[in-house]
Amino acid sequence: MPEGSAGSRGIGAADLALLIFLGVLWGTAFLFITTGLKSFSPLLLVAIRFDISGSVLLAIALARKRGPPIPRGRRSWTSIVFAAVFNVTGYHALLFSAQVNTEAGIAAIIVGMNPVLTTVFSRALLKDERVGAGGVLGLGLGMAGIVLLATFRGGNLLDVKGVAELLIVGAIASWSFGSVLVRRTGHDMDLFAFIAWQSLAGAGILHVTSLLLEGGGHAVFDPLGVASLVYLAIISSALGFAIYFTLLSRIGPIRLNFVSQVAAAVAAVGGLLVFQENPGLRGAGAFALIAVGLVFVTQPQILRTRRSRQTPPPGGGDPP
Repeated sequence: MPEGSAGSRGIGAADLALLIFLGVLWGTAFLFITTGLKSFSPLLLVAIRFDISGSVLLAIALARKRGPPIPRGRRSWTSIVFAAVFNVTGYHALLFSAQVNTEAGIAAIIVGMNPVLTTVFSRALLKDERVGAGGVLGLGLGMAGIVLLATFRGGNLLDVKGVAELLIVGAIASWSFGSVLVRRTGHDMDLFAFIAWQSLAGAGILHVTSLLLEGGGHAVFDPLGVASLVYLAIISSALGFAIYFTLLSRIGPIRLNFVSQVAAAVAAVGGLLVFQENPGLRGAGAFALIAVGLVFVTQPQILRTRRSRQTPPPGGGDPP
C-alpha cells in the first residue's frame, strides 16, 4: 500500500471530531424523517429537501468565489451525475420510502452496514483502498448482523416491514457505490458548488420520480412538517454533505463510513426517547455485530501480532 494513502493513514483528532459530529447530525435526521413523513409523501419530501439545500449551497458557493460556480469539463459533470443518481436519488428515495414502514433505530442500524458494502466496492474500484484478513472478518460479522435482523424480526421476509428493510439495504448499496465512484472520478470543483449541483440535479430526478410514482405527492406544511424539512435540508443535507465530502477526501470512504455506527446509536436512543421505539435484542445484537465488524474493516491491522505492530517495516513508512 502506498505510503500516506487513505487506506493506511490513521484518523486525526480534528477529523475524528468531525466524523462524530456528522454521526450525531445524521442520527437525529432519522428521527426527523419519521416526523416529516407524517406531513409529506416520501419522494416529495426528499425532492423539496434537496431543492432547498441545493439552492442554499449554490448561494454559498457563489459568495465564496473559490472557483467557477458552473461545472466545467467531463470529470466534473461525471461526478455530479454519479452523486445525483446514487447518493442523492437512489439512497434517499429508497430510505425515505422504507422508513414509512420501519423504525428509525432499525433503519439506522441497517444503514450501519454501509462500510461493509463500501469495502467491497472500494476493493474493486480503488487502488489505494485494501483490507486484509481483518477486513474479511469484518465483512462476515456485518453480514451476520443483517441476517440476525431478518431472522429474529418475526413475520414473513417479504411482508411490509421485510420489504422496507430490504429497501434500506438497497439504499446503502446505492450510497456506497456512489461514494466510491465520486472519489474515483474526482471533480476539481469547489466543494460547495459540487454538492449544490449534485443536490439540484438529484432534486430534479426526484420530482420526476414523485410525479410518476406518487402522482406528484402530498404535502402538509404544518409546524412539525416544516421543522423536519428545514432540519433535513439545512442541517442534515447542506451542513452534513459539506462535512461528508470534506472527510471523504481526507480519510477515504472505508473509515469515513464509521459515521454510520455513530448515527445508528444516536437514532436508536432517540427513537426510544422520542417515539418509544424499542429495537429489542435483535437490534442490539445486530448493532454489536456490525460495529465489531466495522472495527476490523477500518483497522485491518488489528489481527497482526504484537511484534509486527512494534517493528516498523524496512525503510520506514506505513505497514503494507
